[in-house]
Amino acid sequence: MANFTQPELMQLRENLSSELLAISKLANFAAQTNDPQIRQLCTNMQRAHERHRDILLRHINAGQPVM
Repeated sequence: MANFTQPELMQLRENLSSELLAISKLANFAAQTNDPQIRQLCTNMQRAHERHRDILLRHINAGQPVM
């Protein structure tokens, strides 16, 4: 189990927030475009950010004590 300091946890949460914003924006961009190549690019990038989100969540959950 990782033992993160409070500043480290705050940084992970900030990174998580950024990933969530990127996921949301890319989903919106994909929905708004009529170009299939751009839509696919946005979708692929969205998936990459979703993987990043999942990794960050695993780190955050591993670093917090269960109450």
